[in-house]
Amino acid sequence: MVIVEKGKRDKVRFVKSLIKEAGNQIVGVTFIKREDGSRRKMTCRFRVSKPQYASIPSGKKMRYNSKDYNLATCFDVNALKYNRQGRLNGRGAWKSFGLDTVERMKVLGTIYKFV
Repeated sequence: MVIVEKGKRDKVRFVKSLIKEAGNQIVGVTFIKREDGSRRKMTCRFRVSKPQYASIPSGKKMRYNSKDYNLATCFDVNALKYNRQGRLNGRGAWKSFGLDTVERMKVLGTIYKFV
């Protein structure tokens, strides 16, 4: 485990570099949700080109630029996808999390804990 002590700006840059380093590999992220302050664990991938069940976000429906709010968009591999009848249709959904709220990341077998 690597313990990382950084300021807010340096932390955001470091998390972005970890995302770039991970490429298309599966990453574990623990972060604080901005909406309600709860802790969330997510298993996700970045740079997903052809998801099986979820369409690729085009950015047309978003009313904001994610870079302005320090958000990272990723593909949550454990999110369950249901159809209109309520039956399980598959796994995977696009989610975003704040880069400045990350507490822990596991990238390529190395755990980074932010203090």
